[in-house]
Amino acid sequence: MNRNYYGYIPDENYGYIPEEDVPEDVAEFNAMRGKYDPSGQPAIVSWDSFEHFVQEQAAAMDRIRSAGWIVLWWVIARYLKIPLWDSNQGQLGSCAGWSAANGHMTTVLYQMMLGAFRFVLINPLAMWVRTKNWSMSGGQSMSKVMLGGNQLGNYPVRLVGAYSTRLTKELTSKIQHATDEAMLHQFGACRLPGIRANLVAKIILCLRAGLVVCIGNSVRVSGCYTDRNGMRVATLGGSWMHATLFDGSIVVNGTVYVHWTNSHGNRYKGADKYDSPESGCWMTLETLERFCGGRYADAFCIYRSEAPTDTERVSFAPATVNRRA
Repeated sequence: MNRNYYGYIPDENYGYIPEEDVPEDVAEFNAMRGKYDPSGQPAIVSWDSFEHFVQEQAAAMDRIRSAGWIVLWWVIARYLKIPLWDSNQGQLGSCAGWSAANGHMTTVLYQMMLGAFRFVLINPLAMWVRTKNWSMSGGQSMSKVMLGGNQLGNYPVRLVGAYSTRLTKELTSKIQHATDEAMLHQFGACRLPGIRANLVAKIILCLRAGLVVCIGNSVRVSGCYTDRNGMRVATLGGSWMHATLFDGSIVVNGTVYVHWTNSHGNRYKGADKYDSPESGCWMTLETLERFCGGRYADAFCIYRSEAPTDTERVSFAPATVNRRA
């Protein structure tokens, strides 16, 4: 491990494995695209089949924002009195697992605006370690965690316990006994092809639509500061392999910001206009382009996470979420 002013952080290649190193994973999920299980399992879909839906939903969400409503997951969670989870992987290379778990839980919160009514706290270790054949060493590719979230599902804390950096026999047994329940918490996903500007455009579109994007890349967030708009924004510096999450967007005084969530705890202190969790910060479009412009960038969008729906509700009711002044 390397020591810097953030504390101990993983070495390069410790958490996220660049996609080009695991081509068999790419072939595996490419073969699954567009296939739906008769039981209703959400699919892994192609961008070509997905883009039109995202454009339509982005336009609808833009109209909601234009009417003065805040569409940010932590605002929804606080309104619903759901405690924000501790996004901290500790000294374990489980960043891809955290990215997928955070993305799943955040997607459920956005779905709750649309009618879903149950939020379940997820343990990021369980699905991640199963995709690694129970290994706790090294990192994991985005393909594997995407497949894991789609095929294996996610493991509720109430069944397997809270996140841990140790895999005991007791925890292994709990995970094995919870496989049926985990499959009730699968997610549907779409890999986002492209590099740099092309990838950035897809990320922005997904975030406008209220969808989240898990990303593995090699450009490091080195710190943050509060800008003139009162936003806690990221600074970039250095290179390391790490998986993180984009999970919200907003426009302030004409500047577009996207919200980024890390998995190394509450390190991003400072005033924030929207009281965002200190496990992350905001990026401007310029910063986002730099963030996606390193040697590696590999991302997928979560478009649906399993959560029961309230069949009595037929439309989105923004009044259930705080309106900004």
